[in-house]
Amino acid sequence: MPENGAYGRGLGEHFRLDEAPALLTNSLRNTSFAVTELKSDAPGLGLTTPIPYEEAYLVAVQFRGLSDHELFIGGRSIQKGAVAPGTTSIFDLRRNPVAHVLDPFHSVHWYIPRATLSAIAEEDGMPRLDELTHAPFMDDEVMRQLAHTLLPAFERPEQVNRIFVDHIGTAVCAHVLQTYSGRDPTTVPNFRGHLTARQERRVKEMIATNIDGNLPLEDLARECSLSVSHFARAFRKSTGVPPHRWLLQVRIDKAKEILLDTNMALSEISLICGFADQSHFTRVFTRMEKLSPGAWRREHQ
Repeated sequence: MPENGAYGRGLGEHFRLDEAPALLTNSLRNTSFAVTELKSDAPGLGLTTPIPYEEAYLVAVQFRGLSDHELFIGGRSIQKGAVAPGTTSIFDLRRNPVAHVLDPFHSVHWYIPRATLSAIAEEDGMPRLDELTHAPFMDDEVMRQLAHTLLPAFERPEQVNRIFVDHIGTAVCAHVLQTYSGRDPTTVPNFRGHLTARQERRVKEMIATNIDGNLPLEDLARECSLSVSHFARAFRKSTGVPPHRWLLQVRIDKAKEILLDTNMALSEISLICGFADQSHFTRVFTRMEKLSPGAWRREHQ
């Protein structure tokens, strides 16, 4: 991942932002991926500064609508007017995208090198990536839902596990390839398989022994000799939940054992079970079990 790539502070500087939180991973086929949140309540930004040439794309979803916006590609204005909330845009960083923004804004930008998309296409048996075909602004429900899924991660980055970031990154890249690569959707391989019993057992063992969540999704896929996107789909077909959700259930199950068998403080249990802190543990436990850890302990002990 280039240190000065168009993500995090490097991207935020082009929007004159002091802070631009980002989630990073280097585990998608040994290539890079990042997603950055850009947010400003101040109007009148004006022109963004040019982003240096990169063999990469920015895929953006706007959470706030923009009443007055203009997009320039290669120095030429290609769109001017309002942008609806939830709109998706794709910017080719080889073509000098610059925006004129006058409204407060809130968006997320996925930074996706072309090498990442090419590697995913190759592993999944798709034709090699040529160009992405898209309009300046699009109504893309899948991208909108994926963007909203990430908002809690930006609010509490210390509570985010690596499997979750890898899972969302894989979903974004696969969707971009299938939707905007210009290929006939009927030529995209349709993977319908489940994990074998041995694969499922081994992956569950790996997750259980890496309860902190720092195990890359690619390591789990490699153990099954599958691409990351095929593995994620096969795992969900086999277990009914994505890998990051399974990890949370493993943590909760371990916490239940400790709650039943000991009088250990909740703060200690939260750390043993891979949660960032007691509030993180309490929030996840309550959401999944419909009772707080303390109430669950009193009811079951």
